[in-house]
Amino acid sequence: MNIVTPKPFTLLGGKKAVLLLHGFTGNTADVKLLGKYLYKHDYTCHAPLYKGHGMEPKKLIQTGPQDWWKDVISGYNFLKAEGFKEIAVAGVSLGGVFSLKLASEFPVKGVVSMCAPIHEKSIDDLYLRVLNYAKIYMKFKGGWTMDK
Repeated sequence: MNIVTPKPFTLLGGKKAVLLLHGFTGNTADVKLLGKYLYKHDYTCHAPLYKGHGMEPKKLIQTGPQDWWKDVISGYNFLKAEGFKEIAVAGVSLGGVFSLKLASEFPVKGVVSMCAPIHEKSIDDLYLRVLNYAKIYMKFKGGWTMDK
């Protein structure tokens, strides 16, 4: 099966903008419904895709939080460059953590942090998360079953 790589998206609506941030091992599809809802209510929405996410697992493990943070900043700067003066940020899980960090370092109109982790994850927890991501990715691609 061919896997379509997720892409960043922008829904141009009204004069208020919302930066939508997905979680670790997630992608922009995770915030697309929220983006469509906000768009219908006259908001412009932009969701960046973190480096390595939505791609083959090997690409994900070659990236890290500094790369993903740069993508968050680029998303914010994209909205600023488009002329938006009122930008809110909403994020899920890791995106929730990034939304709080963004609000502490940049002027934002509002913050929504959904399901942000409050406890540090162990290396084993993160390894299992990436392993699960790899299994699901390869299952969709047709190159791996849970029996192997």
